[in-house]
Amino acid sequence: MLLAFPLKRSVLLCAMALSVPAASLAAEDTVVVKAAPADTADAPTQGYSAKTSKSATKTDQPLITTGQAVSVVTRQQMTDQNATTVNAALNYTPGVFTNFAGGATRYDTISLRGFHGGDVNNTFLDGLRILSDGATYNSIQVDPWFLERIDVVKGPSSALYGQSIPGGVVVETTKRPQFAEEGHFQLSGGTQNTKGGAFDYTNALSDTLAFRLTGMTRSSDTQYDHQREERYAISPQLLWTPDENTSLLLRAYLQKDPSGGYHAAVPADGSLYGQKLSRGFFDGESAYNQFKRWEQIYSYEFQHTFNDVWSFRQNTNYTHSNTELDQVYQAGWNADRTLMNRYYSGEKSSLDTFAIDNQLEADFATGELAHKVVLGFDYSHFINDVKSDGAVAETLNPYTGVGGDALNYYSHSRGKNRYEQMGTYLQDEMSWNKWFLTLSGRYDTLKTSSRSYESIYAKTSNSERKDEHFSSRASLLYAFDSGISPYVSYSQAMTPSALPGPDGTLLKPMQSEQYEAGIKYQPVGTSDMYTAAVYDLTQKDVGNRVVVGSYYEPAGKIRSQGLELEAKKQVTERFNVMAGYTYNKVRIRDAAQNNGNTPYVTPKQMASIWGQYKSPIGVDVGAGVRYIGTQWADNENTLHMPSATLVDASVRMNLVQFNPQLKGAYVQVNANNLFDKKYVAACYGTSYCYWGQERTVIATVGYDF
Repeated sequence: MLLAFPLKRSVLLCAMALSVPAASLAAEDTVVVKAAPADTADAPTQGYSAKTSKSATKTDQPLITTGQAVSVVTRQQMTDQNATTVNAALNYTPGVFTNFAGGATRYDTISLRGFHGGDVNNTFLDGLRILSDGATYNSIQVDPWFLERIDVVKGPSSALYGQSIPGGVVVETTKRPQFAEEGHFQLSGGTQNTKGGAFDYTNALSDTLAFRLTGMTRSSDTQYDHQREERYAISPQLLWTPDENTSLLLRAYLQKDPSGGYHAAVPADGSLYGQKLSRGFFDGESAYNQFKRWEQIYSYEFQHTFNDVWSFRQNTNYTHSNTELDQVYQAGWNADRTLMNRYYSGEKSSLDTFAIDNQLEADFATGELAHKVVLGFDYSHFINDVKSDGAVAETLNPYTGVGGDALNYYSHSRGKNRYEQMGTYLQDEMSWNKWFLTLSGRYDTLKTSSRSYESIYAKTSNSERKDEHFSSRASLLYAFDSGISPYVSYSQAMTPSALPGPDGTLLKPMQSEQYEAGIKYQPVGTSDMYTAAVYDLTQKDVGNRVVVGSYYEPAGKIRSQGLELEAKKQVTERFNVMAGYTYNKVRIRDAAQNNGNTPYVTPKQMASIWGQYKSPIGVDVGAGVRYIGTQWADNENTLHMPSATLVDASVRMNLVQFNPQLKGAYVQVNANNLFDKKYVAACYGTSYCYWGQERTVIATVGYDF
């Protein structure tokens, strides 16, 4: 147990990789000066603001000179807000909507600038795509306890990353081994019978080796009746730095979810109006009620600097994920609104993925014009072996609970979904005087296929697509000495996927382009950041999900125009504030149906503010307000959803004030939706609405050293 380690009376040297060996750490009675953390994207984040990011350009670039809107969620923010999902960690990020499924936490569902695609096509882990299969229930999820930061790159990003949804990409970065000792241990418990524990420890093994071991477990009854969530995860890492020019980082991430909670919806008639159903409403059957997931991610990062000009980086990962699903779900009322129609979905799937990204970088100058050129080649691939069943289930009386577990099967199928992407990209970051110009281009070859055998009807279906696509990006920024940096940019995205149409044929790739203008302000000598961005973003050949039948249908174009404001400021040494505002006008264009309407799951406005105060008496207080504006419940725009205002709060007591020997020990209490606001988070049409998460209160006892 980490609590068995002796308390240090000295402050240990906080260093990045290649710092002092473990043998030279100070003795217990020695005072060691703490080094300032490096301002790099790989270094541990400090406070609520980050100065640099490598997500927008794949190079370590100051945010103030990056000609694109980028938001960063730091480790400190996740800790203060006790974010237990990536969705929750992004709650205070402008331009981001993660409240699709309300209290359900089974998937990371992220919408950027009004686009949510297949929900799983826009997340990356340590620079490599998280290769989930959006056409099935096999979706990879990483617990935020293992993350150092989350970068949200807004706008089309295919010029570097290949396929992505138009709204941008979300890049999760794991904690890295350090050459100075650092440890964290905590136990937690709270509402919904939540219980958990977590640890994180890193240190040097020698002058050239450092390790990190991180783990957690958490269980909860959830807000849904008869449902549980349970998770176990561990991640060992080893960093080898044989010299100052070379590093190799080996990682493994192992996660087991014996119970993945529930993903339940209710009709609008029963949530937005009519006789209301409870937030814990269970529309399934105990005989068909499970979601299990096992994940294994193995990866490495290699970096080598040849000289002052040339360097090389290679990132690789392999993922294996198994899921098992049995679920009966409601599909709206019968004709006289007395019973709910229900269907059954069953799936066993085995997903294997591989991804590699190679980057050759050259830093040089042509006269007064400085260049940072990156030539890259990446490859990603997945195969998902799927067994699935579909059936009509017995109807349910939601008010008496009378239903039945008999199933009338209409499909038994087995198939394989395949996806392959090969991309070559070239980027030149040029700077002259105070001008920064970035040009990027990428050529992709993509192959998608879906093959299935239907046992009931004894038929085989095959659908394949091969597409080639060129994507580009350009940005121009001027950095004034005052810390103000205006910019303009143009970018493109393409979103191919293994999404089947009504007849099983895979839909054609979606394409998009964006024009953006913005301004950033970072007062000189601070890490404060103020940003404003306006954008005009259009996607064509859109695929819209049809829940019953699990297929997608073409829906014309979608145009998104909006404004995003963000501010992060350290008001005093003890007081941090961050605020954000989003205005997002989204319309369906050139469509046979619903032309001119707003798609569902797109709030028109969102706003948030969070403040964190560290008092001199050792009691830290944080509070935040989130506003989710009105949205439509259906693409036909027949039913408006009301807005919701939610309040979150945090209190942390550092126990050193009671006893000097308790330095590093603390008690923290977090409350989300403090006033237990009952609201509908989002609707996928009037038959599928999701109750928002009810009030949760979690108490944590921890020790940092």
